[in-house]
Amino acid sequence: MAFRCAPFDVAFTPRQDIESLARTVTEQTAAVIVEPVQGLAGAFDMGAPYLEALRKRCDEVGALLIFDEVQCGMGRCGDSFAARLYGVRPDMITTAKALGSGFPCAALLMTPAVASTLKVDALGTTFGGGPLACALIEAVVDAIEAEDLLANVRRVSGYVRQTCQVGPVKGFQGAGFLLGLRTTRPAKDVQKELLERNIFAGTSADPHVVRLLPAFILREEHVDLLRDVLRSLPA
Repeated sequence: MAFRCAPFDVAFTPRQDIESLARTVTEQTAAVIVEPVQGLAGAFDMGAPYLEALRKRCDEVGALLIFDEVQCGMGRCGDSFAARLYGVRPDMITTAKALGSGFPCAALLMTPAVASTLKVDALGTTFGGGPLACALIEAVVDAIEAEDLLANVRRVSGYVRQTCQVGPVKGFQGAGFLLGLRTTRPAKDVQKELLERNIFAGTSADPHVVRLLPAFILREEHVDLLRDVLRSLPA
């Protein structure tokens, strides 16, 4: 379990269990951290109702709401951030991965109210604000906008759901290009079979979910290849 040696208490709440929030998010809670679309847990979409309830509960007790969008942010879910996708405004967003399109960088976004509490040098980072990273981030954002890649993510992810429920795939979860293929057989076996056919996919903490995190330029013809391979695999 995470934070075993932390100098503060950490409480965990069952995902999508709105009723449990009153017990786990209290006046003693400083902040709540959540992935709006969980990655390694199995491309699990937390959904607007739960995130809205979480926002409401944090407001009631004065806790900060922090969205971990390291994996699901920067367009991967079909919008700039999952926060926009669900219409829920957190106090802070952490993001990385797609932010630099392969270049190691990360960013912390926060509301003006939170930012106003920081003083100069209160948040120090050795490589923070590096000019190369900043230039790359700007180039990534420019490419996403110029090539209308968010629309492509939405369209092609929908095409995956329409066409790829074949072979060992019995359903889908996640959002945009953070897709989980729910399988009838162990995901690690399906992953191996896909790799043998030159399709790279990931597994997750859920033993029956294969994760797909394709490039934002994925097209329907690539999905057709995936469909054909899945169709050839044992159900």
